Amino acid sequence: MFKVLITEHIHEEGLKELYEAPDIEVILRLNMSQEELCDAVKDMDALITRSGTAVDKKLLEAGKKLKVVARVGVGVDNIDLGAASKMGIIVLNSPTGNTLAATELTMGMIFSIARKIPQANNSLLSGEWKREKFLGTQLYGKTLLIVGLGRIGSSVATRAKALGMEIFCYDPYINPKKAENLGVKRLDDLRGALSLADFVTLHVPLTHETRNMINEETLKSTKRGAYLINCARGGIVNEGACAKALKEDRLAGAAFDVHVVEPAKESSLFDPAIIEKVVVTPHIGANTREAQRAVAEIVVKNLIKALSGEPYENAVNLPYMENKMTLQEREFLSLARRMGMIAACVIKEHVDEITVAMAGPLFEEVEISLPFEVPYRYMPFTAAALKGLLEVRLGPEVNAMSAPLLAKEHGISVFESRREARTYKNVLAIEVKSQNKTFSMAGTVTEEGKKRIVGVDDYEIDFVPEGWVLLFSNHDRPGVIGKIGTLLGDYGVNIANFALGRKNGSGLAIAALQLDSSIPKEAMEKIQKDADLIWAHLINLKGE
Repeated sequence: MFKVLITEHIHEEGLKELYEAPDIEVILRLNMSQEELCDAVKDMDALITRSGTAVDKKLLEAGKKLKVVARVGVGVDNIDLGAASKMGIIVLNSPTGNTLAATELTMGMIFSIARKIPQANNSLLSGEWKREKFLGTQLYGKTLLIVGLGRIGSSVATRAKALGMEIFCYDPYINPKKAENLGVKRLDDLRGALSLADFVTLHVPLTHETRNMINEETLKSTKRGAYLINCARGGIVNEGACAKALKEDRLAGAAFDVHVVEPAKESSLFDPAIIEKVVVTPHIGANTREAQRAVAEIVVKNLIKALSGEPYENAVNLPYMENKMTLQEREFLSLARRMGMIAACVIKEHVDEITVAMAGPLFEEVEISLPFEVPYRYMPFTAAALKGLLEVRLGPEVNAMSAPLLAKEHGISVFESRREARTYKNVLAIEVKSQNKTFSMAGTVTEEGKKRIVGVDDYEIDFVPEGWVLLFSNHDRPGVIGKIGTLLGDYGVNIANFALGRKNGSGLAIAALQLDSSIPKEAMEKIQKDADLIWAHLINLKGE
């Protein structure tokens, strides 16, 4: 018998299959302290939770028999994924069950701010009959900008189109054919797109790239009188800047279901001065009976399969891969992921193709030994490179199992090749192509276990892919490096290491600066505008 502990309220019908499983005993215990939880999990094979239970390293260590942790919902912020992976514990979630619920809430928010429905309701209940206060705007013929054309964004596009709205999207990473098939015009410049939109709705994950994406500067580009809707993640919009835009009548209204701090007790959006322009809800995007049932059913179905050794989906981590590898193989796995992350930062547009090339005896020894069949039997290093490439754009929920599927969904062709090793015993190389750019790099792991990037775009170079890295190409002239070093020094950014790659006769060079901290936006803009630079990209590998 497998023992499964449930720590939070889960939709009863969604748990039906779990209760009916003949070889599973279900234990329901709610509102436990962390100490009680650590005691309760000792003999459990699996744990089912939501966002209210902190599944930290201490709890995972207490669950000595734990095989699976299942999160009913999308986010896994409350689970220590690194600790779970090291302990060989599979972490599952249910990313698709709430798509319709989130879509419908978005549409509800659009209607609410366009017609001032909540404010009109409150006015009537307070004894007023002032119809003139609630002059709204119709949606037919208006322009809707969808930032992020993933599952939910696509679903919103379909419904908004039925209302007679003109649909634009801003999503530099989506396959252009997907937008074309949806009848959506794809725009490449966010500020330009904002200037055209009557309504803007956000459907992107919260990543280093999207945090504060809508800020005081970008809001200056919005069409005067536009409406802003955020049902994605708190932190994508700077709430203070949004409140200021509402007070200045640059925005006509805003609707937020998600907040920077949750539970949201205080916010700039709660200012009484803008209350007639704002609709706020307490993160209820997935809060429908159907969605709650669906996310529970998805988790339960995969949890039962995982415990039984059958094929399952939606694993947020992939412990069985790493557990079967040597230390050096795991270092190459980490290197592949970092190389994918670097490529994602260099190529800012949609990626059409990625090739992962392996050379050396280490790659001949690695076996693809999975406990079940998966749709794509790529080498682990290819899956890791895809994970790195996609997680920069889609968020930390991307894992080595889902990355190949997401690559196909985004129209990325994936190739693997084997080469003969030359300078180094074992070398991993990736080449990433978009419509306008090709970027390649090579890396290795030394005998001492140190990860190194040893080539970028056919330039020989040698740097460690960790922390903050400023990677740039420049005209090979005296003073370029000194100028950048002085500029960074002026902004208090310390250079930890420096590497340079040159080609005789090319007149160009590639350099990598390892930094102790990030570069302020203003300094980065100055660096990118430097006449001697071909391109420059700040890459965040900190905490990988």
